[in-house]
Amino acid sequence: MIDKKKLLSPELIAIATGNPAAIANRCTSADHRLACQLLGLTVGLFGLSLQVHAAGGHHAVDDAAILAPGQCQLETWFDRDSHGARSLIHIGPACRVGPVELGLNLDNTHVTDIGATTAVGPQIKWAHQLTEALSAGVVFGANWQDRSPSFVASTVVFPLTWAASETVTIHVNVGRDFRRGGEPDTDRAGAALEWAPVPAWTFVAERFRESNMDHWRAGVRYVLSQNASIDLSRAKGLHGSEPAWWTVGLSWAFAR
Repeated sequence: MIDKKKLLSPELIAIATGNPAAIANRCTSADHRLACQLLGLTVGLFGLSLQVHAAGGHHAVDDAAILAPGQCQLETWFDRDSHGARSLIHIGPACRVGPVELGLNLDNTHVTDIGATTAVGPQIKWAHQLTEALSAGVVFGANWQDRSPSFVASTVVFPLTWAASETVTIHVNVGRDFRRGGEPDTDRAGAALEWAPVPAWTFVAERFRESNMDHWRAGVRYVLSQNASIDLSRAKGLHGSEPAWWTVGLSWAFAR
């Protein structure tokens, strides 16, 4: 699902990271081009020899896949800054309805000295298998919060997934956040790789750009059962003094 933490108002993000000046500087530098970002992210990814099969969940890079017909899923996660300034609880139900997957993102973010903010956002996702190993899709989402401005942004993301081998899957995303309240729109892009050496364990990593900020994330996924899994990851900004954050998540799929 789309990372709703990155769609909070810029003021909250700046205070939560403890570096408002750095964020303001990034938000005003609009000289980058999306294609260059994507190329840079992809090169950086392979240079690390890591990456994620961000099959939804709390990962920023999404996959080009949706639930099977008649199936639903509940994703939930908790993340916290290493400095303890910000924490987030997410609940995200989704179901396959005809050719698309309909979801709802519910987030409660707590920032020290500010308090809690609740955000709600519907999401629709479509994906199509182009070849046996390649799939493409599109994700539309929106975000409202219980403080001004109430409507924060709408988002479109185009995910591409390539099954490079039986154990390695690569994902690439490009998209854009259409912000309201006088804030400039921002591009988003990312590349991810998932390595599953054994059926129960998957090692993931990703590098992504959101809200004019670059991040990396590395983590692991353990399959608890045929329909349930648990994720643990650590993410960090590539520049400035933004704190790292840890995330633990659970995913459960079931038939309607």
